[in-house]
Amino acid sequence: MQSMPDSPATAQPAAGSATSPVRVLVVEDEALVAAYIADVLNETGFQVIGIASTGREALTIARDVGADIALVDITLTGPLDGIEVAVFIRQLYGIGTIFLSGASDPEIVARADQANPYGFLRKPFRPGQMYNMLVQALARRAEEQQSQRPAS
Repeated sequence: MQSMPDSPATAQPAAGSATSPVRVLVVEDEALVAAYIADVLNETGFQVIGIASTGREALTIARDVGADIALVDITLTGPLDGIEVAVFIRQLYGIGTIFLSGASDPEIVARADQANPYGFLRKPFRPGQMYNMLVQALARRAEEQQSQRPAS
């Protein structure tokens, strides 16, 4: 795999001055797709903190381990779909989301948009597309964190 320029895979930790790898939660119910995503993330310097195949598993990992960002499949099987998972992990744990989807149904996209995601990646996607989306998402996340800091 070719290396990506200007790796965004390090971020300022909330309570420190040193950089650490960006921690990514992968929420995908197709095992091969999840493994592919994790491989791409690891090869580009991100830290995969967990792979969840269900909404409940994603919420548990988010609660127990935390993450800087989550890649979430919109159409998860089980009682919680990816949109609900994204809403919960943002509200409960402050973790923003990039949605993954093969669906183009306008109703699903409109509903997903209400979860305030950092972006959408349409399956199938290339590693470079995922990398670029993560760069954009991390920039947006940094802006959100900056705007939430009290003025001094």
